[in-house]
Amino acid sequence: WLRAPRDAGLNRAFAVWLRQLVARMKPGGAEVEMGDTLEEAAMTLAERVAQWPKQWRQEGVAQGRREGVAQGRREGVAQGRREGVAEERALVGRIAAVRFGDAVGRQVEHMLGDTDEWHRLTAVAELVVRAGSGPELVQEVARRLGQSGQKRP
Repeated sequence: WLRAPRDAGLNRAFAVWLRQLVARMKPGGAEVEMGDTLEEAAMTLAERVAQWPKQWRQEGVAQGRREGVAQGRREGVAQGRREGVAEERALVGRIAAVRFGDAVGRQVEHMLGDTDEWHRLTAVAELVVRAGSGPELVQEVARRLGQSGQKRP
């Protein structure tokens, strides 16, 4: 461990090198006070290195939680959007049924099928309000959705 007086400079150089090496490996990258001699640096290093795995685990868990929350938020928004669109489709069908009868309402809802575009659903809802009759509504919905009165396969 370079204890001889003639090794003092080399001892300090090794301590500085060790301090720099540890700073690169330490979580956060901050410089670590390790003393001026290789012996002090070795003792300090042994104490600090023993703490690092726990700190790394904590940082990993925290990062995993952040990523999980972000992913959950994205999935929740997507699920909420899908549910909202499905409710909108059903509502358009119910409004058509109230205005023109159950058969027309079911036919409009069937024609909408899996449509998940808000602008199409809104357009069909406006047609329900503006149409003069059930057959007129069905014909106009088919035209707007590019269908022949039947749901696309």
